[in-house]
Amino acid sequence: HYLSNLATDKYEAARGTIARFLNAGSEAEIVFTTGTTEAINLVSYAWAAPRFQPGDEVVLSIMEHHANIVPWHFLRERQGVVLKWVDVDANGDLDPQAVIDAIGPRTKLVAVTHMSNVLGTVVDVKSICAAARARGVATLIDGSQAAVHMPVNVADIGCDFYAITGHKLYGPSGSGAIFMRPERMAELRPFM
Repeated sequence: HYLSNLATDKYEAARGTIARFLNAGSEAEIVFTTGTTEAINLVSYAWAAPRFQPGDEVVLSIMEHHANIVPWHFLRERQGVVLKWVDVDANGDLDPQAVIDAIGPRTKLVAVTHMSNVLGTVVDVKSICAAARARGVATLIDGSQAAVHMPVNVADIGCDFYAITGHKLYGPSGSGAIFMRPERMAELRPFM
């Protein structure tokens, strides 16, 4: 039917709009979600859970939003994953070198915010992602706050995953997306 075809075309065009907004290489790198919480859970359950072993590490900062804490706690409880917490300084800034220094031989993922939802602190995620990539460690960036307040360029940042939520970008509630590098998307365990 004409209207259903039109709706499908408009829906899929939104994927291209998000890809351009984040400077992704392709609209195929964008997955629609209900928001950042679901996006991070998608990474936790479909990407991390099948490949993380007891003792593998996730590096987080202490200023993460609840959405970027709970999924990793579940992996800790269920699979023995170790959470390594990086503190902020007296000004509420996260030193990228402190995050980089926390990366060890068992680190599989660095999951940090691009901009704190409480402090407004902007994190140098580009430096963190470059260092993590050099060590073969994946990166997940919570971009919920940053995408509203500053230009985001996932190609320049060099992250593996970048999650955003729609309602903070003046979109409808229950909307969001996650950028995934093609090689990471190929590693996702399909949901059954």
